[in-house]
Amino acid sequence: MTSDNWAAPSVEDGALLDAQRADDLDAYLAVLARLDVFVPRREDQDSKFSVRKSVVKLNQLTPYGQLNNAIRGTSKSPLTVSMEYSTTRLGLRLVLPVHTRALVPDERPEGVFYHQYMFPGWVQDLARQRKTMQLVINPGTPLEREINVGKAARWLRRNPQAAMGRWADLRQRVRTVFNEPYQGELARSLACGAHLALYNAVPWNTMGKPYLDYHSERETLQEWWGVEGPVQWQNQVDALLDTENPRPVDLVLGIRTSRNAGTHPTGDLTTDTAQLTEAITSWCRDRDTPQELWQELTDIAQWVTRCEMWMRRDGILPPGATVATQGGWDWGRCVNMARWGLASGYCDRTAAEQIVRYAGSLCARAYSEWSELSAAYVLGRVVKMGRQGNPEQTYNESLGLHRTLMSDPGSPWVNLKLR
Repeated sequence: MTSDNWAAPSVEDGALLDAQRADDLDAYLAVLARLDVFVPRREDQDSKFSVRKSVVKLNQLTPYGQLNNAIRGTSKSPLTVSMEYSTTRLGLRLVLPVHTRALVPDERPEGVFYHQYMFPGWVQDLARQRKTMQLVINPGTPLEREINVGKAARWLRRNPQAAMGRWADLRQRVRTVFNEPYQGELARSLACGAHLALYNAVPWNTMGKPYLDYHSERETLQEWWGVEGPVQWQNQVDALLDTENPRPVDLVLGIRTSRNAGTHPTGDLTTDTAQLTEAITSWCRDRDTPQELWQELTDIAQWVTRCEMWMRRDGILPPGATVATQGGWDWGRCVNMARWGLASGYCDRTAAEQIVRYAGSLCARAYSEWSELSAAYVLGRVVKMGRQGNPEQTYNESLGLHRTLMSDPGSPWVNLKLR
């Protein structure tokens, strides 16, 4: 395949293409040294996370793509995964294909998934065991290049500054793939999940592919969400998109609005918190709610007023502004939940896209600007995760994501309108 009329599907692939055209191996490896790559692996079919044991059939859809719980073949066995690289032999050479994210094949061999690695660390680990193996980067494309594992590892050792690729480095800029939607309704909906995409160093506009980084995605769902199968995944989607039963944070925000208690903050944290707490106390008393609910709502109120004060100080919120609903926190996460469900084999692409579009429509109804959506996401994240750990660290992390998304030339929040 020639490169004359071939368009690179990402900025990173464009840099690889430039190096390939110049036949510059040093430049080629320098680009790879800053990237995550995807490698085909095979696995033990007795594994809990076997790719053969997560089959979901799409039967009936709600407006946002709900599966009709047509599920078969779930396993409750302990997680014991035996993975082998999916290699081929070309003569005497043992060859392993390696793909950059935008060029992972749409079709995969039976029983194979694509595992994600940071290139420099993975290559150096692999060279300790299989230094004679040959890597074929992006086979079948103009970027195709064969590199010996041992030679690549030696180059990385000789160029330590170029080989500093870390996951955290990928979060410093907004990543985009040009072979997925970057204009239109689906792109705007995907952009509603940009906070979490940027945090995970994922291109904001990718839907991903089935079984892409399969084990890692399923382990994440299990560890952070308690999701071990398609039914639990669907339950999480339903909960995140539920607009009929307000979350406790939205209950607090609704009480503030309905009772006009702190909707125009004074700038004094003690005064603003006291006003909101008094309104919550009155609301609970009128309804004879349990003491536990009052305690939870008043605790949330303190975090709401504190976080909003930080956001006004740092420009996430305009002076005197508050957050009307933190729904963007749930809907933004649901965009990513759809991506994880597709990667984990819990739904197909049609269902995942419908979930994303529905979440995006909720965001567009609730907020007029990306900055409003961002403020809601930051508030939800700080109240939820900050109460469980270090709130200022959580906030500062979220502030960095907000600033990147509002200023990076490649950000959808710079290039697209929410409505």
